[in-house]
Amino acid sequence: MTDREPIDIDRLVDYKTEYSQVVKHAQITGDTLRGLCPFHEDTSPSFSANLKTGQWTCFTEGESGNFLKFYMLVHNLPDQTAAYKEILRQHHIDPPQQERRRKLTQYTLKQYAFEKHLPEEWLQEQCGLCDGKEYNRNTHETTLYLKTPFWDENKKLVTYRKRFAYKQFRWKTGVHTILYGLWRLPEYMEKQAAILVEGESDTQTLWYLGFPALGVAGAQNFKTEQAPALSGMTLYLHKEPDGGGDTFITKTCRGLREGGFSGTVKVWSCKPFGVKDPSDLYMKHGKEEAEQLIRQALQSAEEIDYQKDPEPEGLEGAPIALQAPGGWELSEKGVYEINEKKGTSELACRTPILLTKRIRSMDSGEEKIEIAFRRDGRWLSSVWPRSTVFSSRSVLALAELGCTITSENAKAVVKFLGALEGENLDKIPSVQATGVLGWKPGGKFMPGHDEGLVLDCDPTMQAAAAAYHSNGTLEGWLAAMRPHRERNKFRFILASAFAAPLLKITRQRNFLTYNWGGSRGGKTAALYAGMSVWGEPEKLTVSFNTTAVGLERRAGLCCDLPMGIDERQQAGDKQGLLEQLVYMLANGTGKVRGSKGGGLQSVYQWRTVALSTGEEPLTVETSKGGVNTRALQIYGPPFEDEQSASAMYGQVAEHYGHAGPAFIKRLVKIEQEDIQAMFTEMRDYVQGLSDGKNGAHTAAVALVALADAMIDTWLFEGKDGTEIAPESWARAKAMANDILEQQQTGGSGDVNENAVQFIVDWVLANKAFFNPQTIGTCYGMMGSEGETAYIFPSILSQALTKAGFSPQKTLRYMAEQGLITTMTEKKADGREVSRNTVLRRFAGRQVRVIQFNLGLLSQISDSIEDLEDEAEGQYRPAPSNPQTSMEQWTEVDADDDLPF
Repeated sequence: MTDREPIDIDRLVDYKTEYSQVVKHAQITGDTLRGLCPFHEDTSPSFSANLKTGQWTCFTEGESGNFLKFYMLVHNLPDQTAAYKEILRQHHIDPPQQERRRKLTQYTLKQYAFEKHLPEEWLQEQCGLCDGKEYNRNTHETTLYLKTPFWDENKKLVTYRKRFAYKQFRWKTGVHTILYGLWRLPEYMEKQAAILVEGESDTQTLWYLGFPALGVAGAQNFKTEQAPALSGMTLYLHKEPDGGGDTFITKTCRGLREGGFSGTVKVWSCKPFGVKDPSDLYMKHGKEEAEQLIRQALQSAEEIDYQKDPEPEGLEGAPIALQAPGGWELSEKGVYEINEKKGTSELACRTPILLTKRIRSMDSGEEKIEIAFRRDGRWLSSVWPRSTVFSSRSVLALAELGCTITSENAKAVVKFLGALEGENLDKIPSVQATGVLGWKPGGKFMPGHDEGLVLDCDPTMQAAAAAYHSNGTLEGWLAAMRPHRERNKFRFILASAFAAPLLKITRQRNFLTYNWGGSRGGKTAALYAGMSVWGEPEKLTVSFNTTAVGLERRAGLCCDLPMGIDERQQAGDKQGLLEQLVYMLANGTGKVRGSKGGGLQSVYQWRTVALSTGEEPLTVETSKGGVNTRALQIYGPPFEDEQSASAMYGQVAEHYGHAGPAFIKRLVKIEQEDIQAMFTEMRDYVQGLSDGKNGAHTAAVALVALADAMIDTWLFEGKDGTEIAPESWARAKAMANDILEQQQTGGSGDVNENAVQFIVDWVLANKAFFNPQTIGTCYGMMGSEGETAYIFPSILSQALTKAGFSPQKTLRYMAEQGLITTMTEKKADGREVSRNTVLRRFAGRQVRVIQFNLGLLSQISDSIEDLEDEAEGQYRPAPSNPQTSMEQWTEVDADDDLPF
């Protein structure tokens, strides 16, 4: 442990053990302990402590604090300093030396001369140094100190500085500092040159070696009023190899500039000789060699423009070079606050901290700060709101990442960061940020064409965003893809990954490309190939075993980019949830939700092409028509054999993330009107092939075909320019023709027609229950010709609901198609109401039934009797009753009064 480094209580104390011993009925959940407060009569748990930071709160009394305060209250100690020392004593640790040095310790001229290797007599005669005495009235003690006089040009005493042991300094009360050695300025004016250094000891060493020198009492203490006296001279500024050296050069040049100095300024350093300053150089090499080395350094001194602030050298490996603010020292050892009156520097934070970027969101206008700090030999960075960085309470959040911030030094760290920003406001770059990927104003696209933009997404999405990077080479990726693009299924899936950025330009809606079939066909390998266009495929792919919220947030991040969703079977039998996810992805808008603080949360929006796989079809008979419309279902393996599919995993793990950005760089060079014209041409061609295919399917296939033509020319053929080669255009059309043939026609697969077919099957399967004489359950009655079924509404509603169909939607469709008979009723107020049921009299009672006209179904060529004969061996025959006939079912006039 260094002399200036405080002992970290957070690492020393086991908060779990300490709090558990005092807090009654303590219960621990994660990093939080709750129990009865020890400071008052408590019957219900009102005390909470964070076992990581030691912070505690009593919610009943509103008291809170750190562990030192808790220890102080529990043990009735006078203050937290006493608690701190007691904790160290319990752990058999001596307090840091700086604690023991608060009491001034004597220091003499003899000690100083011995430390600096300078003759005591020379220091006394040439520099005026002597011993002084300070009397403490409280302790009645006298302490010796080294007295260093500061004389003006006439060698009149202006002030003096007291130096005690451990580099503790005191100035004469009420006197401003001046340049040290000012009384020697007249002789320097003859040579028109002088060396400016920090502090008195370096100045004295240079004098002893025969050099003209003046001392500035501290890196930041050159005053503008000192500049006129130096005008016309050549000044050699010595730069120490740390943050203080940058501060000294900057502050001195600023003081010279503002004070009206005219002359020449040069900078030199002892760093090439492996030492910090002239005093160290002299003590290491001796008088003669030190003199030669300094002359050598002065001859190679570099002239600088003092009219502007010099660029700071910065810390080793730091992402940015910043100037340490006044009153602070920044180095690899940490952040120190300088006390100019005492001449000391106190440790504020053991890890050096920098502000590397000011990040303004182009979405919300809010500004955040990127923080960088050095820990374990490397620089780490993170982005935080300004309210976190510049608040002593919330800045503790940086401790979670390893920054040595505690509740004790948080205030000092915030003070430093505020001063650091103010000092370097023009040096800290301001960049625009966005929370989502995809197209941005000005034709920018992230990733691939995002110069000057940074991604500032939700912390929970940072892992997903980090997957958008590159590995290997574009040539290696192209070589891996070429052999498989001869198969249209693989070609289409791969091109779908490039189609997502075209959605906005062509004003098309989202869709899914769903590849399904048996296992070992390479479906996931093809999906990985598609996702490797933009980044690391495995991390960019999610599964169907997810929540709507999780998928929504992922889609919101990946706007204008494809989404990879693998293994439909992981959704199990949750067909409703699966279709909900399909609708959500295709609609491109998330759910509106309230926020904890009131109001609404931001609603996620996106444009995407989802690449998905599974072993089962995406839709079933009960699936709504919109699901079929939004999904292109491709059956069969995309690879020729299992070995090719298996090899693809290794290939995309080695080469990924290059093709997408390369595609975008070509795409942004084309006018959007030209891209829209290309799409129109391709869509017209595909629609000519559709033969009744769904219009949404033809548009989606056309968009993917356009993307395929573009990448074939630009990437796989490597042709320059933005034109699409005719052979690429023709090959894309052939692929579109093949894929379109696999899609359902526009009128097939409709959920309403599936529902009608279900009713036909249901009636035939349950004909035994369409007999009024059936003992037990009765579903209704069959007409005498077998072409009409009279069904009780509640029975049919239950059957449709259980099968997954909407009764109301199905009956409305059947009424429109004339498959059921409707009737119009007149209400008491004269209004006419259309009903999907008719009134019939059954066994002396009036009832409502659904009259299903089976004979009107065009797809039924045989009579119901014939169909029943075919199914006779499968269904239980109905019990016969010669008295049962249609005479029991008579039509009731709509105007008749009903008893219900």
